[in-house]
Amino acid sequence: MFLKWMKKKLTFVIIPDADKAIVRLRVPILLVVFIPAILASISTAVVILGMTSQTLYFSNSQLAASWDKEKISHQQTITSKNNEIAALQEEILQISQETATFAAKMEELRLLEQEILSFTDEQTSNTSVNAERPTASVKDNQTEPNLIRSSRVQVLSANGQLGGVGGEYIPISTDEALELSNSISTLLTDMDDEAERLKDSFSEAIKHAERIAYLRSITPSIYPTNSKRITSSFGYRRDPFTRRTARHLGVDFGGDKNDPIFATANGKISETGYDRAMGNYIIIKHGNGVETVYMHLTKSLVKRGQSVDKGEKIGLLGSTGRSTGPHLHYEVHKNGIPVNPKPYLQTRKDDD
Repeated sequence: MFLKWMKKKLTFVIIPDADKAIVRLRVPILLVVFIPAILASISTAVVILGMTSQTLYFSNSQLAASWDKEKISHQQTITSKNNEIAALQEEILQISQETATFAAKMEELRLLEQEILSFTDEQTSNTSVNAERPTASVKDNQTEPNLIRSSRVQVLSANGQLGGVGGEYIPISTDEALELSNSISTLLTDMDDEAERLKDSFSEAIKHAERIAYLRSITPSIYPTNSKRITSSFGYRRDPFTRRTARHLGVDFGGDKNDPIFATANGKISETGYDRAMGNYIIIKHGNGVETVYMHLTKSLVKRGQSVDKGEKIGLLGSTGRSTGPHLHYEVHKNGIPVNPKPYLQTRKDDD
């Protein structure tokens, strides 16, 4: 039934002008039915395609605009990061130079430390009283720290300005900057350790210097009189009264009556008085087993138990007791035994 219907045809009669023949077109009925549908479908497809194309074009335009915006933003970010990297590299370079300069200053401090210790050792050797050197003050034969070997500082010209510089421009890479940063970090760690060591060392050096200053203050080191004229030395001599050989346990200083007598070191007056042989006398205990004795004074100006300072006036020169004339008999005792005062006589009171 459907096949018969499909075989049917429609006849279209076209009548032109009256004097022309009639034209007949026989068209299968199926074609007449489907052509409008096809045309409608094509029209619909064209419309849909146009709308889709317009939508896609609009979307592409938006995507392109968004891409351009993101591209500009990324470029700005990259530019900003590059500027930050350049600034960081410049800062690292500046820190590197400052670190090198500080490292050089640390080296100067280390040398100063050696000089101080050398000076205090020298002062110790010049002090008659033994003093132990602090064991924690410095590390002997210490290997020079990395920060000292790595330090490089710019040299200043004679007028205090930086000297001429030049050379090819070779920018540092990021890896080089990171390596330099790590190197600086290591240097700073080393310098921190070195600073702590120097801090401890200087602290010990100060204690050592204070100890030396104390020892010097209690060590007889100045002349007890303004005069340096020695009339009789320590040791054996001919006794001025018996004219026989006898021991002389001190040093006699000539002078004028009532010349000032000075304490030769810090200490405490342990005894004052009068003795037929010593005349008016003073005994000072200085500590560390050292004491000094002053004889034949016209007058004593201190009392027992009184503290005195080196160079302080304690009496007046005279000729009391077993004496042939105005002078000072001066003795130094170490652990109760008289010793030669001459090595202790280093300076006048005014020169100390």
